[in-house]
Amino acid sequence: MSPIEIENTLKYFLQKLLPHHPISEVYDYATLPGGKLFRPGLVWSILQDLDLDQFQKSLTDKNSPHARLASAVEFHHSYTLIHDDMPCMDNDDMRRGKPSTHKAYGQWQALLAGDGLINISYQLLTHIKHQRSLELMSFFSWALGPKGLIHGQVLDLSQEMTKSFENTIRTHELKTGRLIQVAIVGSSLLTSTTEQIPFKKLWKFSRLLGINFQLLDDLSELSDEQLNEHELSVNPWLIFPEQTYRETLKNLNTFNQLAKELKLVNTNLTINAYYQKMLENFTQKQNVIENHLNKKFDLEPVILLMKSFSKI
Repeated sequence: MSPIEIENTLKYFLQKLLPHHPISEVYDYATLPGGKLFRPGLVWSILQDLDLDQFQKSLTDKNSPHARLASAVEFHHSYTLIHDDMPCMDNDDMRRGKPSTHKAYGQWQALLAGDGLINISYQLLTHIKHQRSLELMSFFSWALGPKGLIHGQVLDLSQEMTKSFENTIRTHELKTGRLIQVAIVGSSLLTSTTEQIPFKKLWKFSRLLGINFQLLDDLSELSDEQLNEHELSVNPWLIFPEQTYRETLKNLNTFNQLAKELKLVNTNLTINAYYQKMLENFTQKQNVIENHLNKKFDLEPVILLMKSFSKI
């Protein structure tokens, strides 16, 4: 499904589920236009890989199980961004090229809009009619709750994340990886061919993708000539450079091998589209990034592993 179609489905559910009140403008502002829409894209690509017939039927049905799950995932992601930007957390003024929600509308408006998006995500799941819908709800709430995504945010804001490299990886797994796992594993639960790929392999695939996603994002943050104080204090490429470099190479290689084995063609295309955007940044800013790393590490192996993914 294209980003435009995903965004149209988000608009459909916002119109359907929000109150007829000026506050709805805050929800729209925080959610639209969508960013990369990477996570809902994964929901659809997994369905396309595992059950093409169901995928084709779902494309024209905005109330299909996968349309609801993809939208729930993106609404949940939007809530985390609203809250993450607020002064009590990361205190960011900008998001997706425009003022962050609390800057545009005020703190209480942003806080409540984030709370509303959490509830909308669960509301969408309650209307999914599928034999494994209860299993999906259980997984969704566990992965994104106080033992999952929220705990990742706790580790970040409490600065426990930077106390060890192991804590950093754990934070990435929870704060970033769990929502990506919900998109992939959750989508597989709603297909009619759920036993096609062993759960453990799909779990490992989605876990590695989530961690790699954040490690590469951390690396891309070093493309700016001047780094702010926050970046200098939390970026693992600066705090644990050798461990982060080795872990990234190891994880990218393991992920490539697993992707070859699983043969999720459409999902790999979705991931590769993200890789290509990151590669453009890495190749254009390679010298800047390597300077921040004091020229200790050659980015070429990372770049080559990412490029090799396109051949899978």
